[in-house]
Amino acid sequence: MKKLMLLSGAVLLVYLSSQVCGCGSCSTANAQTSTVNQPISETKTVKLKITGMTCAGCSNHVTQTLEEVKGVVKVELQYPGDVATIEYDAEKTSTKELIAAIEKINYKAIEIKPTKN
Repeated sequence: MKKLMLLSGAVLLVYLSSQVCGCGSCSTANAQTSTVNQPISETKTVKLKITGMTCAGCSNHVTQTLEEVKGVVKVELQYPGDVATIEYDAEKTSTKELIAAIEKINYKAIEIKPTKN
């Protein structure tokens, strides 16, 4: 009986640990796209390489943080891949402010400059 209880406990522990990545905010989504409804004057799009994300929950956390930045129109963050494409109102925010918002939640971000042909 003790062996059965021990085995059951071990199986339950393995199952539960596979459901959590360790960051505490996991979700099953691998890519997130969101649109924030705000009046738009002139928009710009920037791609950022984000490091430090270990799961889809981290991706969700970064997406939510970017959505809270005034002027952000659309966020698309691909995980895995760790690239965020952000459309924003250039009169309300900047690439520098977007990077600062990401770094404030302990991730790193650098702009991916478009390659010239």
